[in-house]
Amino acid sequence: MIDAVSKIGGYVQKNTVGGDSLSTYIENPNINGKYKSVLIVLLSEKDGEYSFSRVILDEFRTEFGLYLYKKGAPNGTDATPTSKLAGNLEKTFQNRFIKWFENYDSYDVSKEEKEILKKMKIAINDQSDKILAELQEKYSQKDSKDNAIITLGFENEVDYSYLSECPIFAKILLRMGKDKYFLKKSQGESRGKNAVCSVCKRMKDEVYGFAIPWTFHTFDKPGFIAGGFKVNESWKNTPVCFDCATRLEVGKKYVEENLDYGFYGFRYLLVPKLTLAGDENEVLKEVLDILGNKYEKRNIKINREIKHRITSDENEIFEFVQEQKDFFSNSLIFYKKEQSSYRILLLIEGILPSRLKALFNAKEKVDERFIIYNDSILSETQREKNHLEFNFGVLRRFFPSESKNRTFDKIFLEMVDKIFVGDQISYYLLIDFIMSKVREAFIKGYPTNITTLNGFLLLHYIEELNLFKAKKAEMKDMNEQGNEVLRMEELESLPLEQRIEKFFEANKAFFNSDSKKATFLEGVLTQKLLNIQWMDKKATPFRTKLHGLKMNEALIKRLLPEIQNKLEEYQKNYYRDLESLIANHFVLAGLKWEEVDDELSFYFVIGMDMHKLFKHAKEEEQTIVGEV
Repeated sequence: MIDAVSKIGGYVQKNTVGGDSLSTYIENPNINGKYKSVLIVLLSEKDGEYSFSRVILDEFRTEFGLYLYKKGAPNGTDATPTSKLAGNLEKTFQNRFIKWFENYDSYDVSKEEKEILKKMKIAINDQSDKILAELQEKYSQKDSKDNAIITLGFENEVDYSYLSECPIFAKILLRMGKDKYFLKKSQGESRGKNAVCSVCKRMKDEVYGFAIPWTFHTFDKPGFIAGGFKVNESWKNTPVCFDCATRLEVGKKYVEENLDYGFYGFRYLLVPKLTLAGDENEVLKEVLDILGNKYEKRNIKINREIKHRITSDENEIFEFVQEQKDFFSNSLIFYKKEQSSYRILLLIEGILPSRLKALFNAKEKVDERFIIYNDSILSETQREKNHLEFNFGVLRRFFPSESKNRTFDKIFLEMVDKIFVGDQISYYLLIDFIMSKVREAFIKGYPTNITTLNGFLLLHYIEELNLFKAKKAEMKDMNEQGNEVLRMEELESLPLEQRIEKFFEANKAFFNSDSKKATFLEGVLTQKLLNIQWMDKKATPFRTKLHGLKMNEALIKRLLPEIQNKLEEYQKNYYRDLESLIANHFVLAGLKWEEVDDELSFYFVIGMDMHKLFKHAKEEEQTIVGEV
């Protein structure tokens, strides 16, 4: 990945900034478009002496390199005497502008250049009150909606010049940029001599230890330190020369500005890496054009609904990348930004477009299978709010950012990693988390069908990718999913037994035992009883028999006669065929079922929520309580 960032930086330097190292460190103070005014403190020079001339109010120039702006520490000065003015003008003038010159002796320039800075400092300090008064006067003349920057300039015979035209300031900025690659105030210096750069693999006079962007290691913990656990020897972990450090800086900036996307509470950076030989500059240009034109591509595909995406980001890049050939791979860097730094949460490397294509193909298949559940099981209101289609939001539903004062961010990202790279996932872990959410809804009296169907959708998606980790003999057929797509009009034309068998065949990866089939069908029968109770009493007292959906083999077997008795009491037992099928599967399943309790609970509740697929002709039209 580091090599990929370096190559991106090299490409950008060559084609955008002309290889100018200084441009690497210059920032645009008006990048958000809010700093449209510039206050320039002009100094005059005569016979080597400086004096204050005037303050002018100027419009911000698009050639922002003129100002040599580089943000500094929050409580210190900026890299040069150019600072943003968003709040108190006097405070910024004193703490940023004047203070910058007070530190003149600490800058890494020659003795003669320090003397020049000293003379500028004296000129500014001598007239500081007058300068501040003129700054305030000019500041009041700008548009009240705009912010401003304050900078230094120089009078000349014709007009005035900007900070960039005085070589001393460019030299200071360049040196400060270099220093950060090997010097940290809190940790010390990490710089090696006559060593091989880990990026370009060449012997260099100097290499630095703090030049890697988005670092995955720290330098204040012994386990990460090479060279006897000494910070000053830590450069041996990742030695980087100055040229590569600047390329990495440019590449990092390009990726952060152009290849940054949202992902369910996280952000991620996409870093492309070439996989085929050829004219590297031309191939990289093609890749960056593909990725950089995502907004144009999105506009071309007008009206492409969110169902075509695999995330909720309206600028999702994956659907475009999956259409490409495997001439580049991608790294995904999931991060959280903390102040001005990036905290890396997950790195996924080597994702080819063909892998993304496989993820989208799996999505298309399971989405098609779930059309029947959208149309026949969900209410109209539910369909509008919770259309059943796979995206990573389905996974996020069961591993939320926060639930009951716990966060599931870590396990969510672990699952995302496994899906992208094709690692095995525990079926039982998913069942456990799905049932946790289902029980939560059930206990509160909310409809469970949205949660159970999303859980079933997630299981189908992982199974379609063949990622389930088989732990028991009954899982041996997990990769033998039926390919048939169910249609409600076809099901309705079949007798009950054939309808049920068609359903099991279409979902045979999940209904590979008689115990699962019996449990599912008993869930269907249970919901039929609850519907009858609701129509008769506007209450569902039988729910208390379900033990909060904490099912097990003994409870499931005990419930069948109880359900039958209740249906007989209501004189609405239209379901003797269904009861006979359940009893038959009980016999075939035998004793000591293989399924764990959470698994049985899931099959039971999914049966409850799919009862509409098996409607009896004598059932009355009814609305289930809470189904909104």
